[in-house]
Amino acid sequence: MKIYPTLLDDSLATIQAQLVALKSLKHLSILQIDIIDGEFVDNLTITPIDLVGLDFGDLQLDFHLMVHEPFDYVDEILNQRETLPVRAIIAQVERMSNQLEFIREVTKNKTKVGLSLDIFTPIEVVNDDAWAKLDVIQLMAVEAGFQGQSLKAIIFEKIKKLSALLTKFNAKCEIVIDGGVTLENASQLHQVGVDAVGVGSALWRAKDPQAVINQIRQL
Repeated sequence: MKIYPTLLDDSLATIQAQLVALKSLKHLSILQIDIIDGEFVDNLTITPIDLVGLDFGDLQLDFHLMVHEPFDYVDEILNQRETLPVRAIIAQVERMSNQLEFIREVTKNKTKVGLSLDIFTPIEVVNDDAWAKLDVIQLMAVEAGFQGQSLKAIIFEKIKKLSALLTKFNAKCEIVIDGGVTLENASQLHQVGVDAVGVGSALWRAKDPQAVINQIRQL
């Protein structure tokens, strides 16, 4: 299973230190940068522009937008593609004004697009016409906005509903679970068809981050 380290902080110095640490680790290709505007939840992070000029090496970036209107951030990110190695833009649906317009704006620039659902947001809020256009569907296993929370068991029932919808709409998007992922529950997530996990606290607090990466990759 793929592992995407998640970077969520309001300090650019902390992000830089985490980036240096990640570049020294093996078997990583994608990082998830969490962007929070202080309106979606009561938390605030760096902005995409803050990252311009950093050396990401061979790593690509998935931007996870937890913001009031994700559409407003698309141009800010994509206008910096020469300096930011963007793979995908993934956004929370809860404050999104129009899912199809968001998807269209991201994909017209040949960038992967994803929708993310908070733990208590039902799968059914995803527009029927969106499924065929998505590259990524991300389910939060905690309440969005803060690292260090424990994975909520209801995520497994939600994954079952997601799998049924993917079959119904013949969608091929990548399934990512973000929040509360540990070595202990990563195996369970893999068994129910999850393709990748976003890992924050379990990686940053580990004595041996490379061992965490290796064990999840081997699932």
